[in-house]
Amino acid sequence: MLKMGIVGLGKMGAFHADWIRENEGLELTAVCDKNGKRLEVAKSEYGVEVYDDYEKFLERADTDFVVVVTTNDVHESLSIGALECKKNVIVEKPMSVGYESCMRMVKAAEKNERHLFVHQSSRWDRDFLLVKETIASGLIGEVLTIQSNVMLCDEGWPAWGIDGIANPWRIKAEYFGGLLFDWGPHLVDQMLLLKGEAPVGVFGLLQSGVWATEVDDHFFAILRFKDQSICRIEVSNNARITLPRWHIIGTKGTLQVDGFHEPVWDKAEIVYVRENGRKESRNLILHDVKESGIEGGFYRDLIPFIEGRKKEFVGMYEAAKVVRVLESIKKSSIENRFVAC
Repeated sequence: MLKMGIVGLGKMGAFHADWIRENEGLELTAVCDKNGKRLEVAKSEYGVEVYDDYEKFLERADTDFVVVVTTNDVHESLSIGALECKKNVIVEKPMSVGYESCMRMVKAAEKNERHLFVHQSSRWDRDFLLVKETIASGLIGEVLTIQSNVMLCDEGWPAWGIDGIANPWRIKAEYFGGLLFDWGPHLVDQMLLLKGEAPVGVFGLLQSGVWATEVDDHFFAILRFKDQSICRIEVSNNARITLPRWHIIGTKGTLQVDGFHEPVWDKAEIVYVRENGRKESRNLILHDVKESGIEGGFYRDLIPFIEGRKKEFVGMYEAAKVVRVLESIKKSSIENRFVAC
């Protein structure tokens, strides 16, 4: 039984608490938060020990994993603090706010011989799994272009947090908010998995259009890979009419994933050419598709990976590469040029 302690019991922290409690082999034993009211609720609802002091929280000898579910700006300090206390760490995406920061976390994990995993939950999204399986099958041939879009107009996004509009940290620069560091980690991670490598360079544009002035509420990026394939990512909270979630062109066919309503993507169409030259099409409905992070596959696969029964998980080296790409997209937008990765 792995004993888990959560630091940061906001909205996302509550999701983590539920996922942990739903999975066999995992036990939530402690939570840490600055807010006394939230700690009272946690003690009552979860029946666990609660702390408002992170150092005392880390003194617990029975904690196997510290789960860091806080604003982006403190991911590094809290994760390294736990690793130095010989705790394994799971940290919310993005791993941190810059590549050098990520590498300091990596070095702390290596030095203390502890696991450092990043909650890149969209690896388990069913639309992504369909895309991954379709490409691997060879049905649409060699991939030429991939478009990955999340086009929303959600009044709840700026205030999506435990304090709501009283502290809309997702649109504040001091917390490294904005869509690039909110949805960007998911979409870049998926793209790197599909391609199996990091891009050779990127061109990016960040825009503050409707909801934010300090950070972006819309971003666009083109990732160029060694095989000359072009991968495009676009995310907006300003789009009142959406785009397809995925549009992938291959040498033998095309795959498109549409949505019934955002952010639930549940309809897909594949058009391809068979070996006899005949064009075929398939229409698919992905039932019970959930938005990013809600399916909880990350915790389901945690123990199987640790025990060697699963080959793939979200390692710290891969997650650091994701942040490096995000950093390059931001740099490209600031300098208005193509940036090598």
